[in-house]
Amino acid sequence: MHLYLNFLGTTVDFEVAVEAEAAFEPVRRFFHHLLAPEPAGRCDFHVSVLPLGPPDGSVPGRPVVIRQSSAPEFTFHARLSRHGARRTYRNEHTALDVPADAAVDRRFRVEVSEGSAIQVIDFIRDLVIRNEETAGTVVLHASAVRRDGQVYAIAGPKGAGKTTTLLSVLGHGGWQYFTGDKLFCRPEKGGITVHAWRDYPYVGVGTLRANPALAANVRRSAAPDLDELSPGHKILLDPDLFESWLGAEFDPSPHRLAGLLLPRVQPGEPLLVEPVTEPNARWAALNTIVDRSVDTTFFGWQHYLVPDYAAFYATLAELRPLLDGLDVRRLSGALDVDLDAVLEETG
Repeated sequence: MHLYLNFLGTTVDFEVAVEAEAAFEPVRRFFHHLLAPEPAGRCDFHVSVLPLGPPDGSVPGRPVVIRQSSAPEFTFHARLSRHGARRTYRNEHTALDVPADAAVDRRFRVEVSEGSAIQVIDFIRDLVIRNEETAGTVVLHASAVRRDGQVYAIAGPKGAGKTTTLLSVLGHGGWQYFTGDKLFCRPEKGGITVHAWRDYPYVGVGTLRANPALAANVRRSAAPDLDELSPGHKILLDPDLFESWLGAEFDPSPHRLAGLLLPRVQPGEPLLVEPVTEPNARWAALNTIVDRSVDTTFFGWQHYLVPDYAAFYATLAELRPLLDGLDVRRLSGALDVDLDAVLEETG
């Protein structure tokens, strides 16, 4: 089976062996909005997908951490071995054979099993993100809502209340879910064009309980013991189910960035809205949510594709004057956010 993932200027060619199709199916389903039988342009990377085979019997490689996360589902350890100009990362679920330098050799081989899906999705995610950064795309670490082609990004540090704000805005109606994790940004026609990037929702129990309809769906389909878990515990949710519960399928089409919401949760306090109008403050806010600054775990092992950032920083500089056209607001308090009311009240 040949599939092509086409996203912005990146195309990844997947050649999936028949024996690996069942294990690869969750990956195919996750990216199905971006997959096509033909490439949109020149193929940037070629990935052969095979069933996981036994180790080759050579001396085991040294232990490495591929990704360390507070979420056990996103923590991947492996053993690294070297074979000439290539490297192999292997654990009990997945084996990934990579070049030493993807600028010279763009062929990858991944061996998959029933437990590989999230690891393979994470590998593809990093491959696309770093390739787009090399091409000059700026990636923001933010969730977002959309309406009529316009997007409001919701961003802030861990624990700021991004998901709480997102679900609150959606719960008041009038806005649809756009993305839960990242926005790919490009300056176009005097504004900022954004593309959503699909993620695996990882939502806190306290946030779920504050949304009764969503909590009922989670109890029924993902976590029957939801009421027994601590509020700080997080649950990994199936993306298709999560989007169906929110009533909005993932939309990869381009939208225009209209504004930026910067929440800071303060339980029990009234919602306060503060427009951010000072240019340096707006520029600083944008820089703190650039994915390059937030997510640097890839430096630990993905040496085959480290962006040079020349085009990336040029694009970031182009975005600065375009911030004048954005509506930037800080939100603090209980974060019960009726976005239409907020926009009307503050003009």
